[in-house]
Amino acid sequence: MNDNGNDAASLTLCRTTRGQVRILHPCSHDPIGEGGQSTPLGYNPVQHLAIALGCCMTEFARRFLERRNLPTTLMATLDWQLDGRHCRISRIDITLRLLATLPDEERHVLDRMMNHCPVHQALHGNVPVHIYLRPLEEEDLRLAEGA
Repeated sequence: MNDNGNDAASLTLCRTTRGQVRILHPCSHDPIGEGGQSTPLGYNPVQHLAIALGCCMTEFARRFLERRNLPTTLMATLDWQLDGRHCRISRIDITLRLLATLPDEERHVLDRMMNHCPVHQALHGNVPVHIYLRPLEEEDLRLAEGA
């Protein structure tokens, strides 16, 4: 498992107001493809895990926002670190970018709610998952909504 070059240790996805999830990070590529062109290989196993975690966590965040009548478009960037020596994921950081600004009490409620994500629960105790909130900038909003 390589975390260099095309197998980057980062993935960004977005969940739109229509409930669609789009992965904005490119697939891994075969550098020696047909005719010298790189060809998409798909995602490696760690990227699949990040996609599953990101989709699940953003669904819980979307539900939280929807219940409070807040804008539900959001983006999540997942960054992870591999410990090659022990052949394991040593940490995953999730940065959620929201249109809404949340007071500390609501941020705490959102954090508690996202801890119920079954993918996060499966990782609990084995891989530390840290959640950060940031504002969703106008440029990111256009990208998220596919405009």
